[in-house]
Amino acid sequence: MVKSTRKRIKSVLIIKQIKRPIFSQTSIIGRSRMVDTTGNVWEIGESVPTSLNWGLFPGLPPLLLSQLKYYFESLISKMAPDTIYQEFATLKRFFRSIDDFDQSESLKEQLSESLLDFIFTHRDRSDEGDLSVLRAWYRDSYHLGLTLFSRNTAQLLKRFRFRGNIKGIDVMTYIENRSPLHSDELIALRSALAECRDYVTPSDPMFKKLVVTWLYVVLGVRPRQILLLMTCDFAVNVNTSTGEKSFMLNVPSVKKRFTGIRERFKPRFIPIFLGELLEMLIAEQYRGLANKEELQNSDALPIFRKSAENVRKERGSTFERFQDAASDRLFNSAPSEVVDFINQYRNKEGKPQLLLKLYPRRLRKTFATHAAAMGASAITLMELLDHDDLQHVMIYYQLGVSFAIKADAVYTQHFKEYISFFEGKITLAELVNRNDVKTVFGPDSLRKLVGIGLCAKQEPCKLQPPYSCYSCKKFEASNDVSVHREVFNAMQAEIREKFGDEAPPGFYTATHIKACGELIERLEVDHE
Repeated sequence: MVKSTRKRIKSVLIIKQIKRPIFSQTSIIGRSRMVDTTGNVWEIGESVPTSLNWGLFPGLPPLLLSQLKYYFESLISKMAPDTIYQEFATLKRFFRSIDDFDQSESLKEQLSESLLDFIFTHRDRSDEGDLSVLRAWYRDSYHLGLTLFSRNTAQLLKRFRFRGNIKGIDVMTYIENRSPLHSDELIALRSALAECRDYVTPSDPMFKKLVVTWLYVVLGVRPRQILLLMTCDFAVNVNTSTGEKSFMLNVPSVKKRFTGIRERFKPRFIPIFLGELLEMLIAEQYRGLANKEELQNSDALPIFRKSAENVRKERGSTFERFQDAASDRLFNSAPSEVVDFINQYRNKEGKPQLLLKLYPRRLRKTFATHAAAMGASAITLMELLDHDDLQHVMIYYQLGVSFAIKADAVYTQHFKEYISFFEGKITLAELVNRNDVKTVFGPDSLRKLVGIGLCAKQEPCKLQPPYSCYSCKKFEASNDVSVHREVFNAMQAEIREKFGDEAPPGFYTATHIKACGELIERLEVDHE
């Protein structure tokens, strides 16, 4: 039964070609609204303006242009606008490489020859993503029954093997200003953002960007997920007996295939300080709203509202509920602008600058890397990062990062005083005053912990001490239970610092934390 089913859907199946009239439809049903197709420009945007400009194909024969429109009609009803636009841009580059179509020859044969020539002349050793898109376009168009697409060419394209862009290379190998932030950098960033809150008020335009940056650090979300947030997604729970608040954010999914905007959500608990920042931001943006219940219950009020100077500007043709939302530029540039703002303040105060290059993707990979290092399961991380499958998160569990590069960075940072002494830049007295012995390489909260035991390996460890020590067979633990209890508390504090008080329970039952807890229990029993 399975074999016969697979046989029926094979690409070698002969598809009956359908002769369609020249495309003349006035509208297409999209995922969230009707798309007007009467002009040369199709506005397909949902949350941000996105358009397909057919005027960019002036030299295409009318029949080919018509069949291109039929192909994109099939995409608009099921795919995200940004994905559709990427395919459109790839096809635009392809057709611009063709000088002209000969009217005396078969258009079907010319299209096949032009595509194959383009593929052979644009092979690349690193990334052939555009070629893969062109193959998918041609084969899908053939399966739609469009008359200009040949079965033989579709079969030939199936045999090609294209090289994809290696995802996660900045996680596997250290790349300056691109790889995830290490613990020292992340702690410095969080400290600077907390300090920034002291001199930025909710009425300051930078306050909104500060909140956006915190969302990247704490939740590891994408810019589009923040753009889609509505006031109804922000929940505040108050304990009636103690008066304490807790906060939750219903984060919309943006990467589920064939799913429209704001159809799937992932509830995420957020730290109290971040919840309070969001409360102040919403109150500041909607302080003129008379009915507070309307603010809480409405699903048409974005959390990040368009700035006052842009209120009169048209957003372009987007889904109506996002007309008042901030532009996507705010969410893409917020981290770098916040760092620049912090450094301007520090210059005035005579403080050292924060030397970090930040953008949303780097903060997202930092969140994922540290979550994996702390023991988050692959399934949990997949859900937190809004992925469809596990293959996109497994890169964070591969210890392929160059240890030599990392070790060199650690030695440079923590032993630069010794180097300066040998170079004659500082005196021995200054060296003694600056000396701060740190025998454990890890986050700052753990470097000061010494005396946890001995390692039988007798060579540099490529794992993550002291996280990895407690589950390692070559670790000989000391019998001082107070030291291990301090490590145990520091590990838990590290999770709370990075993921808030409401971190997923699985983080606290990670292998290294569980092993440390079991060691403490054994030592307590032995010393009774």
